[in-house]
Amino acid sequence: MTDPQVEKQRDKNQYFTRNIPEITVERAEEVLYVCEGGSGDEANITVQLRTKFPGIGGTIFTYQALPVALRTDFDYSPQCGHKMFYKHAVIKKLEDYFFMKGAYRYPHVTRPLGSTDDSYIYEWAFGTDGFPWEYIETDGTRIYLDLEEWDRFVGVFSEAGIDLAIDCSDPNDGRISKNIIHQLCYSQAANLRSLNRIWKRVDFGDRSIRFNFEKLEKYLVENKQELGVNLSPGRFEFLQLACQYLSPQRDIKEKDLGKLEQMTLDYRSSTLAHLNTRGVESSPEIALSIT
Repeated sequence: MTDPQVEKQRDKNQYFTRNIPEITVERAEEVLYVCEGGSGDEANITVQLRTKFPGIGGTIFTYQALPVALRTDFDYSPQCGHKMFYKHAVIKKLEDYFFMKGAYRYPHVTRPLGSTDDSYIYEWAFGTDGFPWEYIETDGTRIYLDLEEWDRFVGVFSEAGIDLAIDCSDPNDGRISKNIIHQLCYSQAANLRSLNRIWKRVDFGDRSIRFNFEKLEKYLVENKQELGVNLSPGRFEFLQLACQYLSPQRDIKEKDLGKLEQMTLDYRSSTLAHLNTRGVESSPEIALSIT
């Protein structure tokens, strides 16, 4: 007997394999290698400058090269790159909602931009990691550092069924942070009691975050009206369908996969247009093309 859940997941994988041609050859002028961005337990990160963004719905070309991270998991599974894109996108759209509602003042999640079968592409977060969560003063007093907006950030996501508080300390020294990029970090020699809110939470692999899909789906139902009002038109349905695609317990119909594909292209186009025109909105040369 075949497990029905396995069949459902296979159907979802085959849909995107069938409909999304993989881009295997990229010209040097479209993708420029910058450096290695680091490796963790699950994946390797490469920093690139890109004008070419493959992904679900089609390939998008930008006029300006954007600094990005290319994440490739060590343990390959079919469509793992696309799944990582959707996980990141769900988190980012929820953050947009939390931000609009005034939960916190600075966005702490980068934007996902594209994907292939085995990798996905997202906005590179500039900054440094590895700040101390605590330190000992000269008189022996233990001081716990206050990272501005951290408690509110993890709190609102926890309410929605996503745990972003795990895997944020070095496994060899729990006093040192991990997976949080501080973008305006003052000298740690000053023994500051707090760090400002200019930081990003990174790494959305299975070992670094947890999704409670039952809680998440309930949250979306209970907050449907508020989400619809605060997000751009169509983004709430995109959020719902992406969650259904990711959830191992939900069946998503093929017609909804087609709708999700079109919504994904619209979301990616909008995101890349925003990043590509930052600071040069009046320039008539800035444009996107889709193939």
